[in-house]
Amino acid sequence: MELRIVPSKIALSLFAVAIMLLLAHVAGAVSSHVFHHEQVFGLVDTFDMNVENNVPTFFAAFILVATAVLLAVIASQSTADRFAGNWKWLAIIFAFMAVDEDASLHELLIEPVRNLLAVTGPLYFAWVIPYALAVLVIGLLYLKFVWSLPARTRRLFIAAGSLYLAGALGFESIGGWYFSRHGEIEDLPYSLLVAAEEFCEMAGIILFIYGLLDYLRDRLGGEPLRIAFARS
Repeated sequence: MELRIVPSKIALSLFAVAIMLLLAHVAGAVSSHVFHHEQVFGLVDTFDMNVENNVPTFFAAFILVATAVLLAVIASQSTADRFAGNWKWLAIIFAFMAVDEDASLHELLIEPVRNLLAVTGPLYFAWVIPYALAVLVIGLLYLKFVWSLPARTRRLFIAAGSLYLAGALGFESIGGWYFSRHGEIEDLPYSLLVAAEEFCEMAGIILFIYGLLDYLRDRLGGEPLRIAFARS
């Protein structure tokens, strides 16, 4: 038995889920902040992208794990490649990102960094400072690797990374500025900023998954990706 994997269909399916989660979050925010129905049988918190341990968190962690697995598969097939180590470290980085997404490890840095640097405004959520520095270092270390990729793969990876960082660092900073300026109140505009941040992150990861699947297909000479299931 074989399971055929079509990169575009996988990506579109994941995008559809992300859009449904976005709409559910917005509907919950409107219900809570406009109509003052804060729970709606628990559905508001279940789909609130600013709440941990719910459906959006699970989905975000899932696609990060899927990304780490794909990167590990490519690394296992690239042992003779001079950039094999880059693929392996990317797999480790995305595995860490999945744990971070589920456990919110980055939020543990907010108070220590804020107290150390006395930051506010766009840097109110102070974890963005060490993470932005980490992104800069990794980006510099990976310049040769990215440039070595096929042109189509390189464009997809850069677009995916830009989209993800627009959410993780861009909208997070805007949200920090708004949150600190308006007395740390989670109102409707802030909830919409959270929605933009989380959706950009999800969309960036999904585009990266598409790029990885497309890259794997090219390595197979354009043949469809298949997973074979052996009979017991």
